[in-house]
Amino acid sequence: MKKTLSAALLAVLLGGCAVGGGTFGSLDGGTGMGGSIVKMAVESQCRAELNKRSEWRLTALAMSAEKQAEWENKICGCAAEEAPNQLTGNDVMQMLNQSTRNQAITTVTAKTVSACFKRLYR
Repeated sequence: MKKTLSAALLAVLLGGCAVGGGTFGSLDGGTGMGGSIVKMAVESQCRAELNKRSEWRLTALAMSAEKQAEWENKICGCAAEEAPNQLTGNDVMQMLNQSTRNQAITTVTAKTVSACFKRLYR
């Protein structure tokens, strides 16, 4: 029951962020310096956004600190790993422009949620 409830809450929490998109392969699958920078930015953005969501805060109240950290690491770690695979050419161009960089990182973070949900609940 707890696992089902956690999965349902996680689906609600992440479901609003799912967005489709193509991939952009110029970052060598995320293994180069550009991919590392994107991964760090997405993980940071993910943690900030996750902690702002009331659903996450409510769910976190029912978890121990260790479980909360474990789920946060799973969700944001997956988002960071998946981010380079979800980049479009437009996203890369926006990341190069300082005035649109934060919006681009937010967009890429949202795109990774769908892929991560599928990966975590196979």
